Amino acid sequence: MTHRSRVAVAALALVALAGCSGQDEPVATPSTTPAPTSSTSSATTELSPQQRELTAQQVRVVLPQVQDLPGSWREVDVRDTSRLTAEPPECRDLYLRGEAAQGLRDDHLGVASAAAFTSGERRLEVSLLTFDEVVPQTVLEQAGQVVGPCSTHTVDLGDGPSDVAVSGLPVDEVGDQSLGLTTTTGGRPEQRLLVRSGHTLLVVVHRGDVDDPGALLHDVAQGMLDRVG
Repeated sequence: MTHRSRVAVAALALVALAGCSGQDEPVATPSTTPAPTSSTSSATTELSPQQRELTAQQVRVVLPQVQDLPGSWREVDVRDTSRLTAEPPECRDLYLRGEAAQGLRDDHLGVASAAAFTSGERRLEVSLLTFDEVVPQTVLEQAGQVVGPCSTHTVDLGDGPSDVAVSGLPVDEVGDQSLGLTTTTGGRPEQRLLVRSGHTLLVVVHRGDVDDPGALLHDVAQGMLDRVG
């Protein structure tokens, strides 16, 4: 199967899983907070292609392109999170901007790239960061540990603070370790999936009506990993 065909097949998940609720706004996250999904697989000495540091060319292949997405999606600017601050400060771990993740970016980042798309009220954003060393398990573990303490917090991207509620989102395992989250700002929930695969971190964020957001995030992330090679 060609790269274009593989991308198109993975992208079809956006249509197959999309649902219309008939509401103008997505339903807010309930007050009960489920446990976050976090999974790990045992380390091996022999790294698979999906676990190795990616080249700039591989990163370009892995990231979806607007022409690969079915329907009326269009590409938009990626949100800049480089100035993100949070209160309490430990809540930055949820956005891979905490001490461990930021130190990894500063000292070991090889290639970083991202893409964002919108279709009506929906938004899909994917980010990929690959490093010259294996990403430590602690990066996602720390994010999972602060879900409870950060169930309500504030985030500032440089344009003023916003109140955020966070809860766990069940998502089937992806890569070596994964964590599913729902973050709600101003009554609008976003589902996000953090994935560690050897030397690489993936982040998939979706906003808008969809029947099974966990399955959507899983399929997008898994489709990206499947295109490594």
